[in-house]
Amino acid sequence: MSGSKNINWSPIDYKNASVLAREVGDEIFSRLEWITLQPKVVLDAGCGTGELSARLQKHYPQAQIIALDSAKQMIEYAKAQTSQISCMCADAGKLPLQDQSVDMIFANFLFSWHEDVKALLSEWRRVLRPDGLLIFTALGPDTFKEWRHVLDQDAIPVLADMHDIGDLMVELGFSDPVLDVDHYTMVYREQEQMLNELHATGMLLSHPEKINVNEMPPVEDGTWPVTFEIVFTHAFIPAESDELSASSDGIVRVPLSHLRKQLRSR
Repeated sequence: MSGSKNINWSPIDYKNASVLAREVGDEIFSRLEWITLQPKVVLDAGCGTGELSARLQKHYPQAQIIALDSAKQMIEYAKAQTSQISCMCADAGKLPLQDQSVDMIFANFLFSWHEDVKALLSEWRRVLRPDGLLIFTALGPDTFKEWRHVLDQDAIPVLADMHDIGDLMVELGFSDPVLDVDHYTMVYREQEQMLNELHATGMLLSHPEKINVNEMPPVEDGTWPVTFEIVFTHAFIPAESDELSASSDGIVRVPLSHLRKQLRSR
């Protein structure tokens, strides 16, 4: 279930306020330069306005790009921006896709908006092909450190420790996940602008009117800083093994699908 289900998304407001999402997206694309995988099908999970979906199409011009978001307004906006990308309105945790049908899942600022992250990763594991790549970002525990004493847990997305994410991915069968953390600080000169932009981007799940602004005074220089801990993560799906092992009775049973695979390779 999505933690942002109660937000009335405005694509225009999101686009105008999503400075951090674009900056973090730039960093993900710099990392893709080092990855040799040439995917045929790429899923942009939580595509928002489709801006990064369009960049994925340019980065992988031969691939089919699927832009997916659970917010109908976002998908309609993304669809209007390009005719080359397949757009789909669906929950990233319940994908209307077949098993092992995707070569890459790209998810910028989606993971932390799902309450059951284990189910989300399991679903992504299901649709990724062997040798497929998962690359995504999450919010770490230092996020909102300046204002955590004011904001209820339900008012912000899920904050996950990098090590917990890595352990969960190993448990679910992802191969050698690589995780690292970076910190970004956005500084606002007006409290109202800060609250409105955080809500427009889904960083603040509660409506600004429900926040006790008197408990959020500016710091010494008269500004309102907001820190975000960004967890960058990527991992592959293990390749299918051609080795067949014997069962407890000592008999090696060869699936028909394995025989077909061997015949196609000759």
